[in-house]
Amino acid sequence: MNTEQRDLFGELQEEIKKRQAPAPKVESKPIVLRPYQIDSVEAVFREFETVGTTLVCLPTGCGKSVVFSNIMRRFNDENPLGRVLVLAHRTELISQAKDHARNAGLTAGIEMGHERAGREAVVVSTIQTQNAPSRCLDCHGDGCDFCDGIGKRRRMTKFNPNNFSLLVIDEAHHATAVSYRNVLAYYRQNPNLKVLLVTATPERSDGTGLHNVCDSVAFEMQLKAAIDDGWLVPIRQKFVTVDSLDFSKVPRQAGDIQAKGLERSFLGDCDEEEERLLHAVAKPTLEQAEGKPVLVFSSGQEHAEKLTAAFNAYDGVQAEMVIDKTDKVERREIIKRYKAGTTQVLVNCMVFTEGFDAPATAVIANTRPTGSESLLLQMIGRATRPLPGVVDGPETAQDRRNAIAQSDKTHCTILDFVGNSGRHKVTTVFDLLAGEDVEPIDLEEALRVAESEQVEVDIEEALERAKAAREAKEKKLEEERLKRASTRHRADAAVYTATDVDLFKGVDFDPKQHYTPGPNSPSQGQVKYLMTLGLTPEAANAVTKRQASGIIKDRKNRKGGEAIITFGKHKGNAIKNVPSGYLNWIMQTSGFADIKPHIEQYRSTK
Repeated sequence: MNTEQRDLFGELQEEIKKRQAPAPKVESKPIVLRPYQIDSVEAVFREFETVGTTLVCLPTGCGKSVVFSNIMRRFNDENPLGRVLVLAHRTELISQAKDHARNAGLTAGIEMGHERAGREAVVVSTIQTQNAPSRCLDCHGDGCDFCDGIGKRRRMTKFNPNNFSLLVIDEAHHATAVSYRNVLAYYRQNPNLKVLLVTATPERSDGTGLHNVCDSVAFEMQLKAAIDDGWLVPIRQKFVTVDSLDFSKVPRQAGDIQAKGLERSFLGDCDEEEERLLHAVAKPTLEQAEGKPVLVFSSGQEHAEKLTAAFNAYDGVQAEMVIDKTDKVERREIIKRYKAGTTQVLVNCMVFTEGFDAPATAVIANTRPTGSESLLLQMIGRATRPLPGVVDGPETAQDRRNAIAQSDKTHCTILDFVGNSGRHKVTTVFDLLAGEDVEPIDLEEALRVAESEQVEVDIEEALERAKAAREAKEKKLEEERLKRASTRHRADAAVYTATDVDLFKGVDFDPKQHYTPGPNSPSQGQVKYLMTLGLTPEAANAVTKRQASGIIKDRKNRKGGEAIITFGKHKGNAIKNVPSGYLNWIMQTSGFADIKPHIEQYRSTK
């Protein structure tokens, strides 16, 4: 009896030792971090000294997984007993996260579906799995206080929050969803838990900000900076106008153009029109690709099926399709053939916006117009990676750009298929790559020219050409103005008094004469327009060029009672706040034609 008791006690002690022992490690692969990756890792640990949750934002192809796997390894080195939980929402991301953990020298187990994690250092799980109800382990389904008598508890409750030191959320722009917040609330019962969010697209189309679940931004790199530094390939844009494509009447849904309505627009109203629309996409795509790998984003699942058939109608072309209902095993085989080059065209319906890595992809055919910068970034990010080994070696940005230019993938091309978009503002690569110093008028002109010419354009060059053309036109107009002024006044009859002009306090302040804009300051024309809205010269100059553009656009778009009086003693006030007698005077006066329609509209709605 005593012997049996001693054996049981010894077994219990052994089990306790096993559970307290650090998780075993695996052989790690040597990973040389890029300079910005080193900076981002160090920034995260600095932030964790003062906050519990922080964010790293890197463009697709810049190694977010490499960054967070190195952060996981450092956490494990500093606290071997503290485990790491990695959350994602797609199966592909789960497999990648496990591989990255193992490459960093950490054991990793998957908690998903029928798979169960053991005592590995890293647990990789889907957000759906964590929220899924499972049989209560305390009562085995019979009902108890721990499960409120229903016999089921969420699967996350099988884990003890105090056993984890770090929680990583991949593709963290989804983290504001209720499902993520529930999981965060559970694991944050551990007051020492740190949470790392990683994403390429922090903006959400529904307007919900990540500040709701995140304390700070540790590190951020923009797409343009990654291209300029030679880490990603340059992007070229080509617009293809499709006759009879009209999505002007498609409604909006969740902050973007409704997908179902878009699909109907791309399929047409009859068999003949459908065939024409399908080949209006397939033919120019294949011509542009010239045999290179193409990733196609369809506007719907039916559209994906029919587009795939259209591509396969061309001699020598192999096209395949992946949609939500594609079998998992078949999906892996299709992706394998695409990456191997056997399949040239891979059509998908919003499946490969995340977690898809195929560096050879040279062309993105976008038949899913969107007003969301985040969604467009996700789509074009599938083609911006350089070929393996091209940029890891050269030490300077110029050397990396030269290496890309000499490789088999010198750039990627984004094909946008356009038609009548009506009231919808469609986001383009121009919008993503135009820096803050680009004038909105130059952006609009560059877009107009690119859409009208329908040739592959270098976006930076197109913006520079638009700027040069505008400046040349402004210079010519100024020269003509000065010429007219010189002919109206005799030089020998000029009488003037030289005075020092105070930039912001002169009573006759004129932006054209008394103001020279800085690099990020509003232009002379913007300052002048802001002053007509009632802003003082000081206030007009205090905003940035982009802010000024936004204010002017907002004022111009206002209707009826929201329109602003831009003259007279009520300058800067909305029509609804102006006395009716003054409005009557405006209506009876021959001038002020620009404000009359707004007054009429305001009165008709009162």
